[in-house]
Amino acid sequence: MISIMGANAWGPLVLLLVVLAVDVWILRDARAREVQGRDVVASVGPVTLATPSQWLLGCLLLWVFVVPLYLVARKA
Repeated sequence: MISIMGANAWGPLVLLLVVLAVDVWILRDARAREVQGRDVVASVGPVTLATPSQWLLGCLLLWVFVVPLYLVARKA
């Protein structure tokens, strides 16, 4: 069977899809909480993440740091 992508190319693609799925979940969850009046807010130094769009941007730029921060902030 001829494949356009080698066998080793699937790992990064799957990882990218997982990262994007988590980003979409955070955006939807933050929007739902905002509508309910239960905003998810976190501050680290001078940076404050308070709106769904800020959370999404943070996830897109610094996923490894922002996703755990979101999970902690949403339980507070």
